[in-house]
Amino acid sequence: MKWFMITAEWLLFLYVVICLLSFNIIHLGNLLYVDMPHEEAMTVTTSFAQTSLFIIGIGAVCFYYMKYLRGSNAYKRSKAVIWGCLFTCHALASCFYLFMRYGLIWNRHEAMELLLSTVISFILTIQAVMKYYRC
Repeated sequence: MKWFMITAEWLLFLYVVICLLSFNIIHLGNLLYVDMPHEEAMTVTTSFAQTSLFIIGIGAVCFYYMKYLRGSNAYKRSKAVIWGCLFTCHALASCFYLFMRYGLIWNRHEAMELLLSTVISFILTIQAVMKYYRC
């Protein structure tokens, strides 16, 4: 059972890394290639509601996962550092895309997605730091 839990934790981490990496690549592509209002920007999903629910869903799963970390204190600290670094990098990247595209964003849904992603990533970063100091 222990190996199953460790494998499931790393699969969750890999899934979250892939999702955050694709989110950042899409917004980096929009930042680099879309510079006129008539150009079509890349989207994460087809609608704003689906993207928002996807971001909130991943945030909720990661929140509850970090809240109930299992294992020894050293294991909990190492997981808190890994997850904290991941969400810190994502929060800074989302904040960067938001500020760089602020004058260029013609689609307000993209700005709200970036803001939502930044806020959730900062919340998860704060939770990872608190988890690190509690262990």
